[in-house]
Amino acid sequence: MAAGAADAASIVSAALSALRGALDQVPDVIRSWRRVVAEARRTRADDGGDGTR
Repeated sequence: MAAGAADAASIVSAALSALRGALDQVPDVIRSWRRVVAEARRTRADDGGDGTR
């Protein structure tokens, strides 16, 4: 029984570590998308919004 509990605890610990790693990336992803959106808006403003330059 104790070995099973230890295995479960290590699995939970690994899963939480993976989740934390993924959540640590969220601010970078948000910054990247903000740059993409800003560039798209700038490009659209440059061409008058009609998709042609």
